[in-house]
Amino acid sequence: MAGPPMETLIVDPIPMRQTLSLSTGITIFLPTTSPLCGGMALRVYPEEQPQLLVPNPFGTGVMVAGVEGQDSLGFTLTAFDRVLIRQMASFRTLTPQDVRERFLDTAAKGFAGRETQKLARIATNGRTVRRAAIHRKVSELLTGIHLHPGLSAYLENIFFHLGFAPECIRAGRGAFALNERTPPRLSIIRNALRGLAPSLNSLEGNALTTERVIAVATEALRRIEALYGAHAGLLNDPARLAHFNVSYEGAIREVATLDGWVRFALMLEEIPRAPCAVHMLADLASLVQILSHSNHASAVRSPLANVSRPSLSSWPHEVDRGLYIEERNERLIHMSLLYDIKEN
Repeated sequence: MAGPPMETLIVDPIPMRQTLSLSTGITIFLPTTSPLCGGMALRVYPEEQPQLLVPNPFGTGVMVAGVEGQDSLGFTLTAFDRVLIRQMASFRTLTPQDVRERFLDTAAKGFAGRETQKLARIATNGRTVRRAAIHRKVSELLTGIHLHPGLSAYLENIFFHLGFAPECIRAGRGAFALNERTPPRLSIIRNALRGLAPSLNSLEGNALTTERVIAVATEALRRIEALYGAHAGLLNDPARLAHFNVSYEGAIREVATLDGWVRFALMLEEIPRAPCAVHMLADLASLVQILSHSNHASAVRSPLANVSRPSLSSWPHEVDRGLYIEERNERLIHMSLLYDIKEN
């Protein structure tokens, strides 16, 4: 008699480094404190040095540079960014978990200032406790279930990385797990989805650019919410996990940019205090370009590929642009660390 049909579960691939052997590589968001508009990411390949992706400061699109070419990016990197990039370049293979852990470690050593150091140390200490609690809860959830080898570790990693509360990881919770104690990063993703169009339409910028940013960001934010929902759904009937085959590719691409979309959501909240609306729109467009970047031969051309950046003549003369962006980026780093702390 045939057994139950095989289903496919997309889970966090962090413990399986061979899952990064995707020929086209993956784009992992990289936290930054430099005076950089938009954001920064690493393009990671299985057998090559990673590449830095940054908004092109000399024109449109994304600029790609080797990690050793930090001084040719068109802006000056902070000490924090230099140390973090140097550590990333030392990995033979790299995962989103590696990036987050190295980010916390670098911040905790004081390279991004005293306040960031304090927050990073609190977040790091809390993560150790939460990791142990999630391990216990997943073990209880899967007791007596014959699983695909290693699936328990995969589930521990996805629940941990997405910020699920340990007490919510129990049979029968399903979608209730996301409402009983909503993961902080999911909360801000949901808020961003609700406020995306109103926030961007309130800016006096290029209407076409606004529409393109809304379209690309809406699709990405919905995919991330679906990632949370899919894994919460596994709690409804844990016995089903005995018949799941493990697939990683979809999840790794979403997890790799999760912190970048959190940054996007935080930047939406920055709109009211922005000195110049048209530059705020350009920053958001640049970040979306970085997070949706793909060099796959069959990839559809990005709708934001030719978005131009406004002239500096439109920036208020009384505001130092470089200083404002650097202070804003540090503020975004603080907020990101607070989300790590809230998860604990």
